[in-house]
Amino acid sequence: MRAAYFIGTLKKQDGVTRVLLALINEARKKNIESVIITGWAEDVYSSSSCSVPVIQIPSIIFPLYKAYHLALPGLGKFKKQLDQFRPDIIHLHSPDTIAWSALKYAKKRRVPIVATHHTDFCKYLDYYHLGFFRPLAWFLLRKLYKQMSFTTTPSQVIAQELVAHKIPNVSVLPWGVDLDSFDPSFRSNEWRENINKGKDKKILLCVCRLTWEKDLRTLAEAYKLLKNKRDDFSMVIAGDGPAREELGRLMPGAVFLGHLEKIELSQAYASSDIFVFPSTTETFGNVTIEAMASGLVPVVADAGGSKSLVKDGENGFLTKPKDSRDIYQKVSALLDDSDLRKRVRDSAIRFSENFTWEKVFDQLFQKYLKLLALGGRFRP
Repeated sequence: MRAAYFIGTLKKQDGVTRVLLALINEARKKNIESVIITGWAEDVYSSSSCSVPVIQIPSIIFPLYKAYHLALPGLGKFKKQLDQFRPDIIHLHSPDTIAWSALKYAKKRRVPIVATHHTDFCKYLDYYHLGFFRPLAWFLLRKLYKQMSFTTTPSQVIAQELVAHKIPNVSVLPWGVDLDSFDPSFRSNEWRENINKGKDKKILLCVCRLTWEKDLRTLAEAYKLLKNKRDDFSMVIAGDGPAREELGRLMPGAVFLGHLEKIELSQAYASSDIFVFPSTTETFGNVTIEAMASGLVPVVADAGGSKSLVKDGENGFLTKPKDSRDIYQKVSALLDDSDLRKRVRDSAIRFSENFTWEKVFDQLFQKYLKLLALGGRFRP
């Protein structure tokens, strides 16, 4: 089988990119050939260093977020190379300009085409004061996804939202976590001492792209409430993005580590105690399941994909969306109760063991096979 994956921007910090590369890695184990078509790829994922071929087509910078690109429409820049690859299936991972070019190619070549809905773009519009574009955004998503053989999304909450907007053929396919990379064994006392400057403090961690749609203002408000009442914790932020400078001003005393990868990221997770993630726009929450696998207690918003992962009071805690005081209260309770932290931590680790990339891809692979067996007419 040969699969062509379309993604607008191949960016190393982006959760969609990480999911795509994890899927491709599992595909390779099953002798499935893959190719990526993208409007822009960072050097680390260029065609010379990526494990699969990358076809990069012309693009322009996305004006609302300059770290991302929009592919220029048209088949001319990838049609010849994709014809040589001869895909059996096309899989979209970005519902932007590149998706419409992929759809046009699929129709011309009669190749089955499917999609994964990774990102809640419609909610993002509110953070850029463009909420009035929501009806248009849903119209375009509906028009695109109606032409897919099927559309997957990683949580039941988001699947219900798509169905509510009259998008057909939606199924839930949760994402996985690399249990070799995210594990309590990466805990480092030296790392903790460096963060705490030799003091005995608990460590709160947030890992994400530093963009306002992650509800970072809520995080900053919760941090301020905690700092006004206690001094027995350190706040660590791992990630980078356009909100970095202002967030630093809003959270004086917090430790900003920038973008982390590999062993540095594994250590940051496993060496912390509580994971604080207020985002209400997640379709799944890769960072939440990574934190759980690493032995942290997650405190996350009761919204979007995060609420599909956390069972309140069992393997983590859910907080009212955009409610900094509720975050403050939940985190304070955990800081004060070591037995509670241990019980919830152990439950979170056990829960995360169900989310392996092998299981995820096996489910996707079965969907591919069924689709191809029915000549691209499969509707789950």
